Amino acid sequence: MKPILSVKDVKKIYGNGTYALRGVSFDIYEGEFVAIIGSSGSGKSTLLRCINQLIKPTQGSIVFKGTAVEKVNKCELRKIRREIGMIFQHYNLIDRLTVIQNVLHGRLGYMSDFHGIFDLYSKEDRWNAYRILERVGLEKEIHKRADQLSGGQKQRVGIARALAQNPSLMLADEPIASLDPVTSGAVMDYLYRICREDKISAIVSLHQVDFALKYATRIIGIKHGLIVFDGKPKELTDSIIDQIYVQGKDEFAKNELKLQRAIAI
Repeated sequence: MKPILSVKDVKKIYGNGTYALRGVSFDIYEGEFVAIIGSSGSGKSTLLRCINQLIKPTQGSIVFKGTAVEKVNKCELRKIRREIGMIFQHYNLIDRLTVIQNVLHGRLGYMSDFHGIFDLYSKEDRWNAYRILERVGLEKEIHKRADQLSGGQKQRVGIARALAQNPSLMLADEPIASLDPVTSGAVMDYLYRICREDKISAIVSLHQVDFALKYATRIIGIKHGLIVFDGKPKELTDSIIDQIYVQGKDEFAKNELKLQRAIAI
């Protein structure tokens, strides 16, 4: 089986000389739900943004469905991004627009600039947006402005907007970092269930490692821009946890993960 995504020796050096990624390589296959864990500043967000070219990698290759995304022109990149949904930590919604208008923005990559500027969405797009909102439990909120929603509701709108693209790959950059534990669980339930039902591959960066253990089919651990673990959740031993998480501010996250493992046994 061919991978849907291949990341080969990707490096990213920022203008100030900071090495965010130091040669990252992995493949993603259809239907995988992959969690990326690591300390703050380990390179998780940079990696996700390199995949869809929100950040240009300094070196390496990123191949999505057989196409090297770093080599395409703007028109070709726009077509590729249609199939790569993106969910952001801080939602990236337009506050003055309604819930369904924000979801419909997921269709802009399929429309001409003229139709996009004047919100000339088809009846099919509008109906599909409503059905997606039903799937994330927001069908009663479709006419609310985005700034009237709770954090958990906003993130579900973010999931719905990404689904409106009809993606093959979903990228989620710390999607529950700003949410309380109960709301985080609800958001992850929706994201996991929909990706599994629709056979959408997903890469989710998480700081809450207990959620990675609960939902991921595979975990990738990153430290200082390098992959130090790539395997199944049950293979994540305490010694590997020590490798991934540095001492200090991430000691709590490391101990929390050990506790979750002990409870699960």
